[in-house]
Amino acid sequence: MFDLKIIRKNSLLLVLVILIIFGCSVTPVLPEIKDPGDGAAIEEDSSLFIEDSSTGVVEFTTNDTKYSNQFGYTLWTQDGSETDFFIQLNVTLSKLSGDDTAGYGVVFGSHDDTMLVLLINTKKEFLIGELTGNLFTELHPWDNAVSLKSGYNQSNIIDITYDSGTGDFGLSFNGISVTTFRDDDEPFHTQGQNGYIVVISPLDDFPNIPVSITFKRN
Repeated sequence: MFDLKIIRKNSLLLVLVILIIFGCSVTPVLPEIKDPGDGAAIEEDSSLFIEDSSTGVVEFTTNDTKYSNQFGYTLWTQDGSETDFFIQLNVTLSKLSGDDTAGYGVVFGSHDDTMLVLLINTKKEFLIGELTGNLFTELHPWDNAVSLKSGYNQSNIIDITYDSGTGDFGLSFNGISVTTFRDDDEPFHTQGQNGYIVVISPLDDFPNIPVSITFKRN
């Protein structure tokens, strides 16, 4: 004869062991956040973009855990100079530390809470988009550019021009033409301010490793 009490007790213990094993083995998988469209928080904060008056280099560095969340965080700033008509923006950028896939770059034609955005990462990839409030719209999806330098502590020169005759923006990396793109839908971005933008990823290891990037307008 089987002892039903023993069978029930053993069955309960088996269920508990299975729950413990599977509960301990499941770890959350953090998403890859590369651009403002991936994340939830987008904020202007000029205090994190510090310019060295003697060199003109703007340094962004933070390891503040308040920017750590599962949806990422995007921080941007304007450089304070207003342009009546966009002609050209030439900037040298370098990422010193932080998640290698997360984007960083420039904003241009910024006015009335809308701007165009160009991002690169250390994987030789780039993205072009429009940011209006917290809404990010791709104009050119993430793509590879052989003329970008890969890795950390590498200086990449971004050059963006606008041809008023054709309505085309031109993009070059390190002196090599990459693509053209257009901004045909309102609001338009042929005037306003320029600035810088950084995407913080859930994969960034705060506070142990900061996100550190330098920018210099040429």
